[in-house]
Amino acid sequence: MQVKTGRFFAGLLLITAIIGLFAFILYRTILQAHYPVIFPYMLGFFFLLNCLFFMAVVRIQQQDSNIFIRQFMILFGVKFFIYLIAALIIILRFREEALNIAVAAMILYLFYTGYEVFWLTSVVKRKEHNK
Repeated sequence: MQVKTGRFFAGLLLITAIIGLFAFILYRTILQAHYPVIFPYMLGFFFLLNCLFFMAVVRIQQQDSNIFIRQFMILFGVKFFIYLIAALIIILRFREEALNIAVAAMILYLFYTGYEVFWLTSVVKRKEHNK
């Protein structure tokens, strides 16, 4: 599991770099007027939260299936509410950029959650295959 965890973090770092580069190009050209000042911090926040969540899920995935499902749903709910609370605080703090921040946060959420779901399904499938 150590190798897979390392590959997850390397892939997450790569995805973050690709998103950052793509956003840099977009915000320097066609979306220059819509650049949220806190975008780099948003990238870091999504990266760190996904790292922590993945480590927690890998740790609990070794338990019984019923316990794993319950704890996974609790973790997923907590993570979602952290995203929601952070988005609300940031949007209220930067009201003039609220729409730009909300759109950027939704796009980041989709990318990071998609990557995480891809890896979590492989972890769960591997666990079922090893039984």
